[in-house]
Amino acid sequence: MDDYSRRAFIRTSLPGLLGLTMALPGITALATRANACSGRIPQDGAIHWDAFLEAIAREAGRQHLDDWNEAAYVATAAAIVQRLDLDSPELKTAFEQAKAGVGNQRVDFDHLEKQRDFQISFVQFEKGEEIRHHDHPGMTGVLLCATGTVDVWNYDELAPQPGADTLLLKEISRAALTKSDVSTLTSKDRNIHRLQARSLTQLVDIFAPPYNGERIARSRWFKVDPEPFQGREGLFEASLG
Repeated sequence: MDDYSRRAFIRTSLPGLLGLTMALPGITALATRANACSGRIPQDGAIHWDAFLEAIAREAGRQHLDDWNEAAYVATAAAIVQRLDLDSPELKTAFEQAKAGVGNQRVDFDHLEKQRDFQISFVQFEKGEEIRHHDHPGMTGVLLCATGTVDVWNYDELAPQPGADTLLLKEISRAALTKSDVSTLTSKDRNIHRLQARSLTQLVDIFAPPYNGERIARSRWFKVDPEPFQGREGLFEASLG
């Protein structure tokens, strides 16, 4: 109710005031649900889809401010998405619809939400399916494992050598994500990654800012030598393509 000023109430007609009074319980309940991330439920309590979107929108909107800190944002967004109620009707519908694609021999994608500052995608893998090494130029990412198990590798790109037609990737992390586990990347750190599912797996993926034509055009795919570069552990040679 903070958005309503005292003057607005004074200027409301009697019928309008009566109608507003009758609606107050519903408005209050809606506000409580929509602001579930603002202390109106226990801090470790599950939040439904609308509250989740509101919380992510609030944090992602800070990217336009001078004090925007990507590492702090992805840490906060990771904490928010881990509180998401995976039984929310919106997610359950997406999960069930995606199962129709089982057996199509490809990774399935669906867009759950796209706003000015972020987008949320749904990704489904069958056992053994993968998304090979790629990057997300100028973007941050927060990935939640909703079901199944998926291996995620994250890399930093090292400065290219003059005249070289290959580049070097440094493996920063390698993790097997299970339900409610999260993996993150920023535009500078861990931005290159690869994913491969150990079982039927469903993910919720948050990107801020969202994809547009320019960001899609700048995205790169990599062919990575599986053997460590010159025997140096965690260092791999890669080419574009």
